[in-house]
Amino acid sequence: MSKILAITAEAIAIGTDDGAIVEVRPEDVTFDARVGDEVTLFSNEQRTLVTKSEPKNTSATGTAQQGDGNNISVNVINGNPTNTAPTYVQTGKVVNKIAYALLAIFLGGLGVHKFYAGKTGSGILYLIFCWTIIPALIGFIEGIVALTKPADANGNICI
Repeated sequence: MSKILAITAEAIAIGTDDGAIVEVRPEDVTFDARVGDEVTLFSNEQRTLVTKSEPKNTSATGTAQQGDGNNISVNVINGNPTNTAPTYVQTGKVVNKIAYALLAIFLGGLGVHKFYAGKTGSGILYLIFCWTIIPALIGFIEGIVALTKPADANGNICI
């Protein structure tokens, strides 16, 4: 179990099970942090969230019961609570739909849309082969695909 080791105004140091120390920003902690609190870390490429771990409930036989913290259940309601449509989790880089589609359609042969999405390696490949028509065709297709993807409330899509 990870524990909070030190708290400063700029960072919170957390010791992990494997002996590593992870520093997170105070705003990434979802509770009033204190030194010695047992926590759970959730990370992706952009940020790390820290939640306080709850002690496990065990029965007389020593087996963990429901709600022991091993299962995470998340219910996200966006806007209308009567909406019964399923919620999908998207992974990838978040970009503006219109900007990405326009860059892909008009400058796709140079890979500008890939650089915009933060995929530098793909952008370099597009630049290397820009003298052929292949990156331009692929960019045009990616622009059309981006236009058909549903955008979020801010007009963003995941690439």
